[in-house]
Amino acid sequence: MLKKVNRKDEQAWRVFFRSYYDSLFHHALRILEDEKEAEDVVQELFIALWNNGIMLGENDSLSGYLYRAVTNRCLNRIRDQKRMNEHLAKWKEEAEGEASEAEFASAVREEVMRRLLELIELLPEGRKTILKMSMEGKSGEEIARQLGVSITTVKQQKYRAYRFLRDNMGESWVIACLLLEGSKNFL
Repeated sequence: MLKKVNRKDEQAWRVFFRSYYDSLFHHALRILEDEKEAEDVVQELFIALWNNGIMLGENDSLSGYLYRAVTNRCLNRIRDQKRMNEHLAKWKEEAEGEASEAEFASAVREEVMRRLLELIELLPEGRKTILKMSMEGKSGEEIARQLGVSITTVKQQKYRAYRFLRDNMGESWVIACLLLEGSKNFL
């Protein structure tokens, strides 16, 4: 039968596979303690045997060879998993160190400000000017006087600008308001 297996006779391979699969699977399962992993190891061994064209010897040495191959593959898998876990732990530690709460808050602030400024640029020119002057801390009277318009016009334009920003910023609107809280005439 081994001669047929070595010549890759499909029927002989089926018999060979069925003869050894269960015992090799249980051997791998004892080492890995995971059915899926054990199944993968044994299947990968049979695929490697088929693809690499390894010439199999007599039954006594064949069993020993197959069990040793499964054991080695299991140990390699455990080693690789351990390395991966070490890398993941190291990466997680680095990521946690890099992404402090302050940095996260700063990133959120920057993104909200970017979006806010982007939306302000979409406002009609007069409304945009009034809003920017207000954000600079100028009072409604100062803005009205500098632009030569009434205080009512300034208030209406600010209201319309805020409404546009609120409608287009969604949930970020509250954050934008908090960020601009330092501007005494913003709200």
